[in-house]
Amino acid sequence: MRAIFISLVAGVLGWAGLAVHGQEVTIAADEFNRLDTFEAHLLSKADRAFAARDYRSAAPGYDAFLLEYPKSQATAYAILRKGRSLELDLKRFDAIKTYAEVLDYFPNAVNYAAAALFHQGTCHWANGDIEPAIKAWVEMVRDEDYQHHFLAAGALMRLGENFFKQGKPAEGVKYYEQAALEFRRKNSAVANAAIARVVWYYVRQLPDQEKLWAFYEKAETFEGSPGKPSEQNYWGRVRGAISSHGSFPDTEKDARDKYYRYWSGMMEGKFLDWDDFQIDLAGYRRAYENDQAKWVERMDQQFKRLEKAEDYNRVLRWLSFFAEIKPKAQEYYGKLDFAKMTAPQIQQLMQILFEQVRDVGMAKNAFTKLPLGKMSDGEKVNLARYFWSRDESLVELVCQYISDKELGRMELLRCYHARRNLAKGLPLANEMAGIPARSKEAYWMKAEMLQSASRFEEAIVAYQAVDNPPQNLWRIVECYLAAKKSDQALAQLREIENFFQDQAPEAAMRIANVYSDRGDRTQQVATLRGVMKKYPKSAQSSAAHLALARLGVLRIHGGVDAE
Repeated sequence: MRAIFISLVAGVLGWAGLAVHGQEVTIAADEFNRLDTFEAHLLSKADRAFAARDYRSAAPGYDAFLLEYPKSQATAYAILRKGRSLELDLKRFDAIKTYAEVLDYFPNAVNYAAAALFHQGTCHWANGDIEPAIKAWVEMVRDEDYQHHFLAAGALMRLGENFFKQGKPAEGVKYYEQAALEFRRKNSAVANAAIARVVWYYVRQLPDQEKLWAFYEKAETFEGSPGKPSEQNYWGRVRGAISSHGSFPDTEKDARDKYYRYWSGMMEGKFLDWDDFQIDLAGYRRAYENDQAKWVERMDQQFKRLEKAEDYNRVLRWLSFFAEIKPKAQEYYGKLDFAKMTAPQIQQLMQILFEQVRDVGMAKNAFTKLPLGKMSDGEKVNLARYFWSRDESLVELVCQYISDKELGRMELLRCYHARRNLAKGLPLANEMAGIPARSKEAYWMKAEMLQSASRFEEAIVAYQAVDNPPQNLWRIVECYLAAKKSDQALAQLREIENFFQDQAPEAAMRIANVYSDRGDRTQQVATLRGVMKKYPKSAQSSAAHLALARLGVLRIHGGVDAE
């Protein structure tokens, strides 16, 4: 429970911040248009500094405007912006006093006064003065005019969060509800966050179906945008919440049982013709009854209630549910008529048997029912790849059915390559290498298989045959190094550096690493210096600088040599 509450609070803080960040109160266009030229020029100058986040220039800019035009129609706005500049410049105590001027002299200028009250709260909050912050926000959300201001969304969320932290969730949820309903159409991000908190409260912390339904109707669904409430939509969302909020530690078994017992009771007798609903209900009852036999009985009842001839998708679904109960899985397997099933349905069955039931015999039997002759080559390729990690013999069988024989052989080679089956893979790679359109890939797979088997000399020959520099050259370097032939590796790296500009910095850096592995400090240092000189703007130049610093040759921030 504590973990869920911490997550809730963290989310609220995030959404409260969203309600403020990037949403500054601006002067209304009609107000600005009524200013004379000089007023507009001076105010715009301060606004430009504020927009540029140059708050130390913005604050005196607004001050200059107020001194020059103390009776301007934009006075309330200028004072508010001065306060924001001070707040964002971390001069929060001065900002609080400035906001008070707006509230004292312009309380009916709602757009600016409401913002001033909200930001007084943010200043107090940032200063660690929680009580005056809460007081300011409570005043804001209770005022008939201020509570509709867009910044009230953040105030409501923060008030809700504060009451939860104080252990008063019943008070806090009222503010979340207010935020959700007030800003449902004006600020969807905050409204949806508030809805999620209310749902969590009435589903998990204090389960109350009646209050949750009332809130659902007022909020016009729990969807991202308001919609038409319906009982089915409601239970679709609530079931998702029951499941997602239904994790309990082992020490809270009584609370867990009470939770699932309550929601099962609320769902009982509803939507008998809705499989998803009844499946979840059976699962919730199983959670507190801990009785597999009763769960099986309920699942069987639901299947029979809506059973239709040849509804094999539904049979497969139930077979999946019973995957861990072998007799039941076999029972539902017996309901299938392979002659009337589609190839995708048989494949789905096969996957369920392999992955969930974990009965290889049944899975292979299902495989034999596949109409391979009627499947496209693309479908057969995908099927073969499914078997790569499961059964090589089935890959071989599927590949035989691929009508494009060259493709079938190539797909089989890919399987042997993936499984590192050199005994079968190398002869087939040699065969496919003789086909011009397949040779490059075949040689590459051959080279990788040889490299994985530490047959480095043969791998190098195969990589050379690929002829796709510099990719094959990098692999050749790996083989030379693995074979303890550093001179040949250095020669290959120099070729990469000299002929492939984009790869040159990396090649040079690897040369330095080879010298380091050989214990040749002199050549290592010289090569690292070369990297810095030849490739000054590369990431490898920075890495070379750090390497030289670790060797004591250069200072970490530059400077003369230590040697």
